[in-house]
Amino acid sequence: MFANHPDFVDLTPTQYGAALAWLKEVGIVTSDGALAHRCNPLELALMEAAILHASPLWLRDADQLISTPDDLPEDAISAGQALGLVPRQTAAVIHTAWGKVDTAAREQVGTAGEETLAKLIGQVAGITVEHVAEYADGLGYDITVHADGLHLNLEVKTTIRRGRLTIYLSRNEYEVMQDDPDWRLVVVFLNEDRQVGAIGTIISSWIRQHAPSDCFPASRWESARLDIAPAAIQRGISDVGAWAGDRLSVHHVLRVGAGARPPAWMTEASLG
Repeated sequence: MFANHPDFVDLTPTQYGAALAWLKEVGIVTSDGALAHRCNPLELALMEAAILHASPLWLRDADQLISTPDDLPEDAISAGQALGLVPRQTAAVIHTAWGKVDTAAREQVGTAGEETLAKLIGQVAGITVEHVAEYADGLGYDITVHADGLHLNLEVKTTIRRGRLTIYLSRNEYEVMQDDPDWRLVVVFLNEDRQVGAIGTIISSWIRQHAPSDCFPASRWESARLDIAPAAIQRGISDVGAWAGDRLSVHHVLRVGAGARPPAWMTEASLG
């Protein structure tokens, strides 16, 4: 049929076979040839699968680059038109795809940042570190730091981006911050080798000032995205640096926050 029917001669049988293999690979079609997306519009599922499979460079920053359908890149517009989607639908699919990619990436990078920071602090003589996020997910922090005269509960946010710093703060984390004087929000920058390139502490008063407010009794925010200003970042973890004294060199990343090439979001930060 694919070789002889006039409606299908625009592609070769080999191309149709490759297309079927791709549909199975991305989960649109099951291994036995049945559609896997019976409950969703097929064109939306195809668009999302194509974006996730191609993983264009603009996808990881789609939340910043594509605010309205007018911001759509040309390749996304063309793909959407080929599937009969209007720009609004294409933009919605892109943001859904970005959410999946961003969530997976944040989980992977976040765990790496927590583990690396726990190991780094644990190397300071006299300090005991516990990575509580490994066994408890609702405490409102990821790492506890214990020493004679020092106790900290660290909520760790990790990034691999140099140009901007955006974090997601849960309602639970915010409320723990409000009640716990030992709580600190620490940002860890991982370089290309997944090693710590910078460490900063977000000033709690800045978080309070910029967090959302519940305006009505029937509504409540549960998660907030915060774009952190450089002035809100203190380099390093000052509590650890002050406690450690001579145990840490004056150039240690826990004290000064970064080496010779800090990320852009830290270059204007306080040295306090």
